[in-house]
Amino acid sequence: MLKRITLMLFSIVFMTACSSDDDEIRAGRYGMMGEETPQYAAVMFMNAIYSDETLDQAVSLSTDRFSKILLAYYTPKTVQRQIFNLRLDSMLAEPVSGGALLLSDAQDEAEIEIKIIGEYQKNKVTELKTLLMVKVKGNWKVAKVQNTVP
Repeated sequence: MLKRITLMLFSIVFMTACSSDDDEIRAGRYGMMGEETPQYAAVMFMNAIYSDETLDQAVSLSTDRFSKILLAYYTPKTVQRQIFNLRLDSMLAEPVSGGALLLSDAQDEAEIEIKIIGEYQKNKVTELKTLLMVKVKGNWKVAKVQNTVP
């Protein structure tokens, strides 16, 4: 009896220790992306706009000027409609491989093209957006969003 209880407790501790609360961002060449890259920050920003209930995460990933613009719209749904002109029910964002930066540590600005694959009212939607990223105190922040002309 004691062995079973010990085994159950060990199993519970092992299972909870191995699980992750954060959603994994799987992008890049091998399904991985460094957290210090502008591409990672851009994908995190898009996930915040399309997955979160509030704008808190998106604001934290934006420059001061752009965060004021976001906050003027109050909700992520309004930001989707007004800034991105793209309402989605579900979404997957990934950086376009041609937008890869060499030596991104040495740069303070980057234009990242994001491919958005999503669904709105059961219709598949594919869009390209360009995010202007700037480095603020060592962290990449979104300064501007614009449509990408293919």
